[in-house]
Order: sequence, then structure tokens, then C-alpha cells
Amino acid sequence: MKKVLTSILVILLMFNFIFCKYTVYGQPPPEGGGEDEMSQLQDSYMQGTDATPEDIAANEDGDVDRTGQDAANQNNGIVIGILARMINYIAIQVDVLVSHLANNPASGGLDDDEMFWFSIDKAVFNRVALFNINYFDTKDSYKVGDKEITADHNNLKIKENITTSYYICRIISLALSVVILIYIGIRMAISTVASDQAKYKKMLMGWVESIIILFVMPYIMSALFTFGESVTGIFYNIRNSLLGQKVPGSAIGEYGVFEETVRKQIFVKMYDCSGLNLALWSFVYWAILFNELRFLWLYLKRVLIVGFLIIISPIITITYSIDKVGDGKAQAFGLWMKEFILNVLIQPLHALLYLIFIFSANSIAMSSPLVGVALLFAMGQAERMVKVIFDMKGSVTLRGINKFMKKEG
Repeated sequence: MKKVLTSILVILLMFNFIFCKYTVYGQPPPEGGGEDEMSQLQDSYMQGTDATPEDIAANEDGDVDRTGQDAANQNNGIVIGILARMINYIAIQVDVLVSHLANNPASGGLDDDEMFWFSIDKAVFNRVALFNINYFDTKDSYKVGDKEITADHNNLKIKENITTSYYICRIISLALSVVILIYIGIRMAISTVASDQAKYKKMLMGWVESIIILFVMPYIMSALFTFGESVTGIFYNIRNSLLGQKVPGSAIGEYGVFEETVRKQIFVKMYDCSGLNLALWSFVYWAILFNELRFLWLYLKRVLIVGFLIIISPIITITYSIDKVGDGKAQAFGLWMKEFILNVLIQPLHALLYLIFIFSANSIAMSSPLVGVALLFAMGQAERMVKVIFDMKGSVTLRGINKFMKKEG
């Protein structure tokens, strides 16, 4: 995160140092404007001094040099603007593809009040049906706060396959549990040493606990899903109640969806502007698109990870009795529970961070969009701090958004 912010600041400083000395446009200035003003200033200056012909010639040479320098900077601005437009063409194609993936028009498309473009706001408030992880809810729709969301066809297919695999693993686990029970019973019958008998009695008690956990596990997972959706729904209702209201301490700012506000402004600027001005707004667009791709990857991976954790949950309960014999702790079950809770509750955590850091950034989106982009990057750092506080930093399956595409999380 520090490297990213440092890079952004260095780029901005370089832009200010190199280019802000001149006004650079991607098109020629109005006819008769600059030349008339220069000639008037030159005449008035020469009339008030005892200039020799050599001085006049030297002054004209200086004007030629400055004109050439201005032309060179103008050409640089044109080249940078052309490069920005070429990159924007690719970026917009990626943006359209991502938005189609998230919206899935085959599943009913968008509501009347929804924007087509994929946004972090949609992901963290559970409004992208493809990312819904409640595998025990196979209805045609689900609720986020007071809003009804149409279920995604692909998401329902994934849920169907995951639940089928879960029940198969559950049957296999019950069969293995019977085998383990027979083994424990035989070992208890043939054991003559008191220490061995105590060990197998302890294993038998662990086996009983594992069977209870095996049958209670679906209710535990369903309760966690319901709790996560309820908390996310509460934050979504708060978002809706603040939407459009004035931000305290701001004369013109109001709460809103930062990505939507900046997108509307960016697309207008990208059409009207040219040269370095176009490059600056293009950079803001690329930064927002990069953050959205991070969240898209994180939540798509989350759907698959939660499904995998559900499938292996019956197998984890089988190892409970064996794992608990050594030190009295079931490390495998504890790790599974920690990973499952983190994957489920990461969404309400992101929703809360979005309300705190990003939702109010809409008030500065029109004047300082780079500040809002910096807040998007800051969400990753805040998430990392929360993980450290609640001892969630060592997650194996789900890495933070600030560790995008890295091996260590």
C-alpha cells in the first residue's frame, strides 16, 4: 500500500514539475489570440527603451526559441493524449466485459435504478447475485436490507453442485465414522493398560462430539450466512438513508456512490478533453478500474472457497476425534471454522469500511477524484488492521484486497 501511494505521489510531482509550467492543449489555440498579444507587448516594450537593431534581433531569436519550446510541449501533450486514448479503448472493453459478467443479462438484467457498470458498491453490499454465498438459499431471489435481488442462474447452478457434493461427503463421513467407532471399540476391548484405556475413552468422547458437530454443522453454517446477510443488509439500509443527503461540513457535497459519480464525470472528460488533461482523467479511470478488478477477483474467489469449505466440512469432523487425542485440541476443525467465519463475514466488514471511507468521498469526487481513489486503496490497509486486531491475519484461503495477486497474505 505504501509503495502504491508513493508511486502515485511521485507521478503527480513529476507531472507538476515538468508540465505545469506551460498551458498545453491537444489542439491549436484560437487564431489571432496569442500572436496579437505578443506583438503588442513587444511593441510597448521597444517603445520605452533605447533598443538597438542587435537587441531587437536578439529578442526576436528568443521569441522563436520560446515558440519552438511551446510547440515541442504541445506535441508531447498530443502524443500522451493519443497513448491515453489507445489504453482507454482496452480499458473500456475490460470494463464492459466485467460488467456483463457481474450483471449477467441472461438472469434478468438490471433493475431500473441500477447502473450498468460493475462497482465496488455493488460487490460489498451483496447486490451482485453471482457473488451470493448462501448455499442453503436456492430461491429465485434474495433480500439485501429492503431490496429484493434476482438470483443469478450461474450462481444457482454452483449452489446446486456444491450442496450435492456436500451431501455425498456427508454420507461418506457417516460411513467412516462407523468404521472409526468399531476401531475404537476393538481397541478399548483388547487394551489392558490403564493409560491406553483412558486414551481410547477420550477418543470415544471425541467421536461423540464429532458426530454431534456433523449433524449440527449445517445449522451453524446457515446461521453464519444469515448473520452475515443481516449485518450487510443493515449497512445497506444505512447507505440508502444517507444517499443524496448533504455531508456535514460540506457546502456542496452529498453522500453518493463514488464510482458512479466519478464515472459520469470521467466519460465526459475523456470525450471532451485532450492532451495531458485527457491523460490525467484517464489515470483516474484506470485506478478505479484496477480497484474494481481486485474486488471482482476477491469475491469470485470467495464464492468458490466457501463452496469448497462446505464440501470438506464433513471430512473435517471425522478427523475431530483423532486430532483431539494428542493435545486435547482439534486444530483442523479450528482452522476450518476460522477460515469459514472470515470468508463469510469479510463482506459486512467491507460494507462498513466502504461506508466510512468511500461513501462520503462522493462529496469530493467532482473536485478531487484522486483523493477518492486514494481512499479506495486505503480500504485494503484498514481491512488488514481489522484482521490483525481480531487475529485473522493468518488466513490461508482468503487473502486481503491489499495482497492482490501475491503469495503471502
